[in-house]
Amino acid sequence: MAKFNVTGEQHFGIDGQMLEIKRQLRLKSGSPIDPEFITIALQDIIEGKFNHKKTANDAILRMISGGESIIIDSCDGSETIANAEDTFKSGVDSDFKKWGTDKPGQATEDTAVQVYEMVKDATFVQMFGFLGTDLDKLCLTQHQIKRFCKKHANWLRTDGYGTFFLFKVEDQYFVARVRVLGDGLVVHVFRLENDFVWNAEGLHRVVVPQLAA
Repeated sequence: MAKFNVTGEQHFGIDGQMLEIKRQLRLKSGSPIDPEFITIALQDIIEGKFNHKKTANDAILRMISGGESIIIDSCDGSETIANAEDTFKSGVDSDFKKWGTDKPGQATEDTAVQVYEMVKDATFVQMFGFLGTDLDKLCLTQHQIKRFCKKHANWLRTDGYGTFFLFKVEDQYFVARVRVLGDGLVVHVFRLENDFVWNAEGLHRVVVPQLAA
């Protein structure tokens, strides 16, 4: 491993950044950065597995909706997935109720979304972390997820593979996986921190609000 001489100014700057990370982690109102992402990033730095410039080989997802206008109409946030058999006719995972997700969300305006496809094996944390560390900007409400599945079903992954949506209930993050079956849609729920590694050969899809350029 290469060795570098760290100047006093560089040491001061790095130390300041580390202190800022600690400060944000200790906020009484909750950290704005997911600690899972911090853990992964710091471990990569320790092991020297980082690069200043991302390359195509680093990509976990690739956008497949570029140039398309996909809009989820405004919602009042009242609808949840737990009892959404009208949308998911092939089944709704009982864990939506068991895990307390059957709670209304906030009202939303018309929202542009983007659709990505997996190109590299990844966990949910790695998947969504590839798009950004501010998880709230990657979330849709449950009402929006239902509306997307009704209006934009043509963007859902077919052949039994999944389309993933990140949503939040109170202070917990969940992932809804929607699959297209012969007799309709089926939806399951996972906790974001689930460490299962999804195989990119399935070309699973991810739908998030349109990200700033």
